[in-house]
Amino acid sequence: MPAAWAAAVWVSPARRRRARSRAAKTSRWAGIRPESLFATEETVVRSQVCRRSPTNGGWVEGCVREGGRPRRLPAVLVPQAGESFASWLARASVDWELSPGRAAQAIGLECRPGSGVWPPLFGIALTHRSLAGAEAATGLDARTLQAMQLTRYRGTVLDFAGWNPAVDSSLAPVVRREWALFTSSRACPKCLAERPVWPLWWRLGIAAVCPVHRLLLVDKCRRCGARVGRGHNGHPRGLITRQTVTDPARCCNRRQAGERRKAGLCDQRLQALPSTPMPAALADLQQRVLAVADGRKAQVAGETVEPAEFFAALRFTTAVIRLVASADDLASCAALSEAEGLAEAFLADLWVREKARRGGAGTQLGVSPASAAHAASVLALSATVLFARDRNAAGQVLADWTRRAASQRRAPGKSDPLRPLSPPACLDTLVRAARSPFSRVAGELALRPASRVRITARHVPHLVDAGDYTDLIAPHLPGTASVSGRRLAAVALVRLGGAASWRRAAADLDMSPQRAARVTNTLVQRISDPRAFWADVERLGARLEERGWVDFAARRERLAALTAVPHAVLYPVCRPLEHDVTLQRRRHAAAWVWQHFTGGDVREAPAYVAELWPQASTESVREGWRRFATRMPAPVTACLTSFGHSLLQHDVPDATGGA
Repeated sequence: MPAAWAAAVWVSPARRRRARSRAAKTSRWAGIRPESLFATEETVVRSQVCRRSPTNGGWVEGCVREGGRPRRLPAVLVPQAGESFASWLARASVDWELSPGRAAQAIGLECRPGSGVWPPLFGIALTHRSLAGAEAATGLDARTLQAMQLTRYRGTVLDFAGWNPAVDSSLAPVVRREWALFTSSRACPKCLAERPVWPLWWRLGIAAVCPVHRLLLVDKCRRCGARVGRGHNGHPRGLITRQTVTDPARCCNRRQAGERRKAGLCDQRLQALPSTPMPAALADLQQRVLAVADGRKAQVAGETVEPAEFFAALRFTTAVIRLVASADDLASCAALSEAEGLAEAFLADLWVREKARRGGAGTQLGVSPASAAHAASVLALSATVLFARDRNAAGQVLADWTRRAASQRRAPGKSDPLRPLSPPACLDTLVRAARSPFSRVAGELALRPASRVRITARHVPHLVDAGDYTDLIAPHLPGTASVSGRRLAAVALVRLGGAASWRRAAADLDMSPQRAARVTNTLVQRISDPRAFWADVERLGARLEERGWVDFAARRERLAALTAVPHAVLYPVCRPLEHDVTLQRRRHAAAWVWQHFTGGDVREAPAYVAELWPQASTESVREGWRRFATRMPAPVTACLTSFGHSLLQHDVPDATGGA
């Protein structure tokens, strides 16, 4: 092989490109001359010069004093009115020819420990250290810097109650509760085409329509599929440090590697994203809401309120709309009928909410709108109440909504859906007037004449007869478990007999307060026809009277100590059947006797006190009872019935009315 060939070393094209890139970085700016940094625009604040070194990845040297506070930067862009902090930092980094991460370090932002550049609370608030550093490095005052953070809307749109800047975990409840985009933004393509400035209000949950261009705001990038403006949150090391962003109007979201592409930044020009025209009514509505967000007082149903109360009313009406709105409501709304895609977005959200079986944050009625289209739809529907011409008009709309909600609470397995929603003070009177009273069933009882059946609590079992319940009461309680419905029927009998309240009736029955409250608070709301319900309860009492009154209270007192049937009682009948007489079987037999003669819930039998079953779980005890009750032979049934009669002195009829 020739010597010249041996001396030559083959270098791959990729290696040559890397070598050229390193040489270009080294030969680039060795320093920045002061006169080259003097800009001519009026929006530039001149300051002291700092030097940029090419040997450490573009870090700005000479910008930090020995005391730790950054030096004044040579040229700083003045933020535009209403601009967000991330937008201003991106534009400033382009002006300084730095990456956003290096620009954040240059202005002294506090960063989390590690190799990346991830300022805590970026765009939400400035820590004391970050605020002091940014003031020293940029020459901007604290008021200007804080006006670019989401905390600017504290006390109007957003409520940061419970948030402690020193505790990272305290921010999570605020993020879940408040209507804001804490890690992303929305955008208007035409606004970005005119100037690369991202307004702060684009990060609010109510951001829906651009009032200037009358366009629906964009939520996601068409190319990368991520929410726009979430570049730092999608980057594994926080703010971008290795690449200089040359155009703040580009997507610049962190793009994952695919089959035919490398990981990098999305270069989609947001100005080119398609946008949907919106009617003028929605644009004007958005402008009115933004004016309130900036601190202007508003009118809610004809009443002047503070901004915080206005947005509390907006969130309440949005929750009710999500609960009761239908396709007919959307069709009757003029603003939605003229806009493309808004009604579909709202109905899609309703469909997802109904299909969510396990709940979650996305199914909560008060959660922030998921998209600009959804935000526009709830703004348009809420306007019928918030911006009604007078309180009577708003009251009529609320009355219609609450009637629909009341019909939902009578569905199987549903409680009152409006109970968790707290209306603000400006709507409280209207909601109370529109909401059907919780004493709807008891109120009907007060209007009825005195019952002809004289019922006392001592003569009512804790669970009415299963056959009577199926015939008379079950049709009024659809989707209700038999034991729960029978318990409610027993309490209703005592109320029919003169008890002043459900709680008083349960106390007269000596019933567990927790079990009684559970059935009276939930099951009563499922009764759709109170008048027919009380008529059937009176028929149930008449059946008990015809069979002969039984003193169930006395029976409960006499059998209160029955925890096990004696061995001598069960052995003569179990031995021929080849059944062992175990302690567990004796206790199950005692529970059967107690239930049969007192008409109570077997789970409350004295034989099933937890102290008597120290080694068994509740599920195991219940399974043992189920097997005992379903497989009990007829001779054992007769034996236990006779034993129960002997305990009750043979002169008291059993719970079924027989001798």
